Amino acid sequence: MLLKILLLCALVLTSLKVMGAQLERLNLYTYHDKPPYIESLVAKKGLYFDIVNLLNEFQPNIKYELVLLTKEQIRRDLDKDSLDGAVLGVNPAWFGDIELQKFIWSDPLFYDTDEFVSSIKTPFEYHDQTSLHGKKYGGVEGYYYPKLDEAERREKLTRVNAKSEKQLLELILQQQLDFAVVSRPTFFYFAKKNGWWTSLSLSHQAHQKYYRALLVPKSQKQKFTQLLNTTGSIGFKKYMKELVSSYHIAE
Repeated sequence: MLLKILLLCALVLTSLKVMGAQLERLNLYTYHDKPPYIESLVAKKGLYFDIVNLLNEFQPNIKYELVLLTKEQIRRDLDKDSLDGAVLGVNPAWFGDIELQKFIWSDPLFYDTDEFVSSIKTPFEYHDQTSLHGKKYGGVEGYYYPKLDEAERREKLTRVNAKSEKQLLELILQQQLDFAVVSRPTFFYFAKKNGWWTSLSLSHQAHQKYYRALLVPKSQKQKFTQLLNTTGSIGFKKYMKELVSSYHIAE
């Protein structure tokens, strides 16, 4: 009897090893360490983790893992063609690939907005480039803001860098900035969590509207063909729409 049990255990372990060997593991990188995209790395909570889980449900033979790197690390590895994975939640304009020639891109996963946020005591409204003259704004260090670039280069606009969008909102509340650029979902997350609704103002005209997609290095094309097919499928897009709606993001 004992021998039968031992043989059965050995068979189960062998089967698990075979299954594990067949399960391919692929990395999906992000540098957006902010809610609601990433709410907790330890608890693996947030929109990006939910997207990765959804991809895993659609492709049971592949195990995708979300990995956080800095934007500088991702850019460096892309430049060296040494990134062993894809990048989640990015836009071609941010990587100098408007023509979609340098990298392979998925269909848009969802659409997003960057907002002009200011204090309700001194609300900022963007109308045109002259609205920026003489202002001091806040941005995340290393981030590029296309609508503000020209005024900044002409020294009509002063920039203050912060480590995160949460810090930018805190600087606004302290009235140390005329305005800051913050992603709409992040703004709503902190406004709801901290009760900042009555202290912050949004410009009627946003800074930028854009989509977020997956960037795949050409050297990784073979590994990620299945993922690109999945993100382009009607079934996946249906579930993505439901998912982003649960985060109050327009698909």
